[in-house]
Amino acid sequence: MTRRTPPRRDALRTALRAAVRTTLRAAVVLAAAVTLLGAGNESASDAAAAPGVFVLGIDGMDPVILQRKMDEGSMPHFKKLAAQGTFQNLGTSNPPQSPVAWSNFVTGMNPGGHGIFDFLHRDPATGMPIDSAMPKEVDCEAYIELFGWVLPTGDPAENNRVGTPFWDVLHEAGVTTEVYRMPGNYPPTPSEALTLSGMGTVDMRGTAGTYTWFTDEIMFDSSGLKADYQPITVDDLDGDGVGDTVYTALKGAPDVFHLRPCDFPSGDDFLSANILVHIDPEQDVVWIKAGGDLENGDIAMPQSEAILRVGEWSDWLEMDFEALPMGMMNLTGMARFYVKSVRPDFVMYASPVNVAPAVPAQPVTTPDDAAERLHEHLGNFFTQGMPEETNALSDGLFDEDDYISQVAVVHADGDAMLDLAVDRFDRGDMTFMYLSDIDLQCHMLWRHHDPKYPQAPRHPGYDPMAPPRWGQAIDGYYERVDATLGRVRERLPEDALFVVMSDHGFQPQTRKVHLNAWLRDEGYLVLKDDLHVGAKAHHDVDWSKTRAYGVGFNGLYLNLSGRETNGIVSAADAAALVDELVTKLEALQDPKNGRSMVKRAARSADIYSGSQVDAAPDIIVGFDKDYGCSDDSTLGATPAEIVEDNTRGFTGSHLMAPEVVPGVLLVNRKLGRDGHDLTDVTATILHHFGLPTADGMVGASFIDN
Repeated sequence: MTRRTPPRRDALRTALRAAVRTTLRAAVVLAAAVTLLGAGNESASDAAAAPGVFVLGIDGMDPVILQRKMDEGSMPHFKKLAAQGTFQNLGTSNPPQSPVAWSNFVTGMNPGGHGIFDFLHRDPATGMPIDSAMPKEVDCEAYIELFGWVLPTGDPAENNRVGTPFWDVLHEAGVTTEVYRMPGNYPPTPSEALTLSGMGTVDMRGTAGTYTWFTDEIMFDSSGLKADYQPITVDDLDGDGVGDTVYTALKGAPDVFHLRPCDFPSGDDFLSANILVHIDPEQDVVWIKAGGDLENGDIAMPQSEAILRVGEWSDWLEMDFEALPMGMMNLTGMARFYVKSVRPDFVMYASPVNVAPAVPAQPVTTPDDAAERLHEHLGNFFTQGMPEETNALSDGLFDEDDYISQVAVVHADGDAMLDLAVDRFDRGDMTFMYLSDIDLQCHMLWRHHDPKYPQAPRHPGYDPMAPPRWGQAIDGYYERVDATLGRVRERLPEDALFVVMSDHGFQPQTRKVHLNAWLRDEGYLVLKDDLHVGAKAHHDVDWSKTRAYGVGFNGLYLNLSGRETNGIVSAADAAALVDELVTKLEALQDPKNGRSMVKRAARSADIYSGSQVDAAPDIIVGFDKDYGCSDDSTLGATPAEIVEDNTRGFTGSHLMAPEVVPGVLLVNRKLGRDGHDLTDVTATILHHFGLPTADGMVGASFIDN
């Protein structure tokens, strides 16, 4: 039997495959990995004799904000680079979502070629959202059950992205290529080049990031949290009337050898590690012990430990999760801890459990051993793809100060990796380094102050009681990247081609649109008889009457006969229905102010080319400035209203029409023209080394050698 499954299950299967391989890794050592991060690299090809290329990919950097700050004099290194070379807008993908945009860059194709159209795709059998990067089918019967143990026999998950990554073209030509934290490259596609996967890389649970919240707060409301909520008690072990000890556990990887391939883990289906916290009776200080066995009320030999004051972050605390008894297989994870309060309520945060790079339980690099080799140089580092803790902030458990302090930890981690990448860069090399310094911070902090339109009205999410420093934070992140740019440039060879790029820019999102609610009110999406609002499209839709539905941030699909399992729209009627929807969407006005909410609704057949066009949404909805699809509608829900104020969460956005959110391109060369896009950067890198573009690539070089 084969069944379609959501992204979380597919990710878990990847973790399982890697866990099994962990037992074999000690017996097989590839000779090539021994020198993977050794000192010096030699290339034998003519391509590698060219001056090298170093690319900084800065997620979310906006050209308008950058220009303002250069004009103000607060970004001198960017201003110098722009004066010596070229600064211009860079066309983004359609839609301008990070996994789509970075896939354009990786492959040199548009989405019709590489097949990544959104963070989420839909399963045509059910209308259910599925992860765009993960396989859509799992063989539920691919396992052997033996004495209560489940041994899956299916293949590990592979990345759905189609096309040849530029690093493989370069490596084949003899160019030493290193790619750090590339978004959308999880699971990492097989390669002999050094790559570290970035955005999209799961934690050890197989999720995009599940943090843990420990508290003894009475009447704590855990509903709707994106966390693993762990209620605890503070025990008084010495009998002095003051609580001093917390016994708890941290959940890590799923119990992979007791779950069938299509089972969802829940409750006790996770492996766990012991956590013991000693609380100082007088000061707001705790002693955290992680991993190891509880004996006589203590962990005598913890695997890692930390002493923290309230408001401090721990270093990485490693711990083993026992997958097989008697130490036959342990999966090593790691987490950072943050104590928010000790009294009167004990409140502690643990980050999502990251894969420990020294002994990775699932592949996050190519070759596989690259993670261990990076660890030799860097120590532990974030392996989860989007490590900034946006979930705790959205949940209201972190305030902005908590969030900003956590972001500082993430960025320090990235600084160390960037330093390594620059140190290793030699003439003839190609290196890409991804920086997350700006994107998520613009998403989360925009409501406090609009950095793009200083005279704009207050955002609906603006809090007049918020401290001014929260409104200044985004400018601070831009200035931080400027300092980073200065450090990199002074260390690169003078003849290296240096490219700074962003995948998209940013705009405010003051209103959120429930597209499925609009489809419902217009009669295109019909709910079951007893439902009117609050339905989920993949559960509660009457597919026998539904002609169109939305899944993802920008995609609308026809319920097409022969494609969707319950499709009712004939091929003969499809084009007319698409035209009708496009016309109505582009005329859609905000009832609050009469503004047009959709800048452009594009027919996928008109904007995409390549082998994957048939898998695309039928319409790509490009919102105008201030508007974006709601999270509810993205997952298929149909709230009562069509549009409402956007007050929390992602209050800045780029999930709009591509012309509204172009990225930036800076090059230390004078360019003769503008109008370039992400695929042109790919073509330029290959052209620089004298290499032709691979099959299906659509970009053109903007530099002549």
